[in-house]
Amino acid sequence: MTSRFWFAAYNLFFLPLFFGIVNLLAFFKTNIRESLEKRKNQWERLGDGVSKRDWQKPLVWLHVASAGEFLQAQPVIERCVAGGAECVLTFSSINAYRWLESPQQAKIPGLLATEFLPTDTLWNARRLLGLLQPSRLVWVSYDLWPNLVWEARQQKVPQFLISAIVHADSLRNGNMVGRSFYHSIYECLEHILTVSEEDRQRILSAIPEHPKVEVMGDTRCDSVLERRDHLKITKLPQIAKNGFVFVAGSTWPPDEACIFPALKEALSEFPELFLILAPHEPTEEYLKNVEKHFDGIPFVRWSNISSAPERVRILLIDTVGILAGLYRSAKMVYVGGAFTTGVHNILEPVVMGASVAFGPKHDNSTEALQLLEQNLVNTVNNPAEFRKLLFHLLADQERCLELGRKSQVFIENQAGAAELCVPLLMKDLY
Repeated sequence: MTSRFWFAAYNLFFLPLFFGIVNLLAFFKTNIRESLEKRKNQWERLGDGVSKRDWQKPLVWLHVASAGEFLQAQPVIERCVAGGAECVLTFSSINAYRWLESPQQAKIPGLLATEFLPTDTLWNARRLLGLLQPSRLVWVSYDLWPNLVWEARQQKVPQFLISAIVHADSLRNGNMVGRSFYHSIYECLEHILTVSEEDRQRILSAIPEHPKVEVMGDTRCDSVLERRDHLKITKLPQIAKNGFVFVAGSTWPPDEACIFPALKEALSEFPELFLILAPHEPTEEYLKNVEKHFDGIPFVRWSNISSAPERVRILLIDTVGILAGLYRSAKMVYVGGAFTTGVHNILEPVVMGASVAFGPKHDNSTEALQLLEQNLVNTVNNPAEFRKLLFHLLADQERCLELGRKSQVFIENQAGAAELCVPLLMKDLY
């Protein structure tokens, strides 16, 4: 009865409301407009990809929200393919599209198609399942689409949730309504494999009777470690090679309001400091604002790096997909997002051995919480705190390097989640 109620409520109320909000926001938000534009002809592209399918092999369909979740899916895809399966990957955000389409992103053999997930109508869910005919449907981290979940169960497609996270303040476990709604979704999943025991307990608060909710760890650790070992070192201006390289990665304006004043001051006091500024969305408007803020300080954009001034102090990144390679050269990194919705991926700079800092909203990141418990990373709440931290580590660079080394070792010891979960996904496929 409860599931029928949520099915009706979702399709008659929430979904039409969602469509209305998205179409309204598309008039104001470039990202949403671009996302809708890129979805055109998606069915044809999916059809073309599936037309190359070897029907003697099982098909594992994985869905991710964005680029960060793709890093969790990647080692699983590679191992499924090595085990004899073919894979399809769908995603929700324009950032995932940009990541997968970037020239730096190598294509994964055995991955038949990567595509936006069509809108979550019941008709689309049935059409997708008919087109792909998956042997498994694997949801990565948190981005569960109700109609597709319900319809896949109706068609007896085994479903898994891997690297599952539930934030402490999430509506999924924060109140009776959220728990009831997600109960109707979680009950359709055969296995739920969580990042931590805390995530496991939050899922069980919605569905205490589920028999297969297990802690398996974060497959992103495997992904970033494997990726690190194959990354080429990004060539930087000569002045950066012997200096103190600071990277501001995947930042938003509230992050920059916190860190830019101290960075500008530090450039005048520490001649060895070299900045790499990599915004989450490198629009022309953003780039010009950054250049204006640091006016008078020699800088170069990534696209013009071959003509960098001899005494350049700032490298401004005007493309996507190269951030991991830049982290390799960093001694200190500030990761953005934690003054808005939540900190972005801290694992990439950590596994490169950089000392990492971020803002106050970091409960979304299990790694951030674990490393904070170990006093191996730093969080800042305002410009004064960031200035104190920055100047302290610039003055004591050995301490900065020590934090980077210790946090790197801590994450290297977390590897292995992909090896644990793939046998469950592949079980009984042959």
